[in-house]
Amino acid sequence: MLQKTHFSLLTLIPAILPLIQAFELRQSDHNALTKAAANDDMCVMFEDHFNHFDLAHWKHEITLSGGGNGEFQRNNRTNSFVEDGVLYLKPSYTSDWISESKMKDGGTINLWGSDETACTDNSAGGCERESFGESGGTYLNPIQSAKIKLDKSFSVSYGKVEVNARLPKGDWLWPGIWLMPKHAQYGTWPASGEIDIVETRGNVNYTYGNVTTAGSTIQWGPSGDLNNYLDTHVEVLIDSGKSFADDFHIWGLEWNEDGLRTYVDNTTMLYVSFDQPFWERGKFPKWATNPWKGADISAPFDQEFYLIMNVAVGGTNGYFPDTKEKPWKNADPRAVNKFWDRRRQWQSTWGSKHQSALAIESVTIWTKDQAKCNAWNNNSA
Repeated sequence: MLQKTHFSLLTLIPAILPLIQAFELRQSDHNALTKAAANDDMCVMFEDHFNHFDLAHWKHEITLSGGGNGEFQRNNRTNSFVEDGVLYLKPSYTSDWISESKMKDGGTINLWGSDETACTDNSAGGCERESFGESGGTYLNPIQSAKIKLDKSFSVSYGKVEVNARLPKGDWLWPGIWLMPKHAQYGTWPASGEIDIVETRGNVNYTYGNVTTAGSTIQWGPSGDLNNYLDTHVEVLIDSGKSFADDFHIWGLEWNEDGLRTYVDNTTMLYVSFDQPFWERGKFPKWATNPWKGADISAPFDQEFYLIMNVAVGGTNGYFPDTKEKPWKNADPRAVNKFWDRRRQWQSTWGSKHQSALAIESVTIWTKDQAKCNAWNNNSA
């Protein structure tokens, strides 16, 4: 996702993201990619229909840093749970867990823990934090949410991923279905790449995109300030009168040595052909160092990646550009306080029951690696 995490360096997203209708592939590109990624050329290496929440496969990120975005991510059945065969990743209020007064001032959250409930990211005070709102500081993270990822043993290279999901609706919600590299083969983000199958804004009315639009992106560059993702980014618009929060859709990725394609219900969103090295594609400055020198033409997308799904809320990285309607300003050091203090502007848009959740009915991953499929079939038997 644009971080990202969904971005690790949230300041990199531009103030305005382009809105582009999905485009058609050249038929030769489409045929080559879909033939190579067709189900009959591959086998299933992972499948989950969420009869229950299997934490032997899914791992939680547990942190207060939220990948730099500030959401509070926990292993908690309030925020990640299965109900009637659907996995929900749902934000909630921290004030439902500790008192609002402590959340604002004089309260502490400690996530150090142990085993599967232990903090996973201590960057930016991600494992322990105290509120100092009344003395000019900031509140504790007012929102808790969930970010889950497949164990890295289910990573895939040159394969196919499909997630049947309904996106959330509600102001300032930011869901993502995306992949990160199993190993930082070419260095720190984004040199080793990132594949964002879909992310969107849950707002019903917002100038810079809302629940009727969906974005798809791959991120790549020798360093964070040279992330060239805008060259490989597209946003698509659903039919008039509908939104991506109304129904479930298949969000997919097909990926082989020739290129990658993301799609919704088999309608192409993004297609990137591996017809030239990404160093040449990016036209980076001469002083920069090529992290992919000597690698395959598809580098950094020649390595294994693993699936992540999450719902972030708000943030100051620019994914939600400032408008007069937005409760906070991205440059405000106390933006989180403004967001919470003006919650009556957005609370009702989150709706009832599970409208504010990313709802997932199934996840399926295919690969050409027969050994991985055999391991899955043996363990599933």
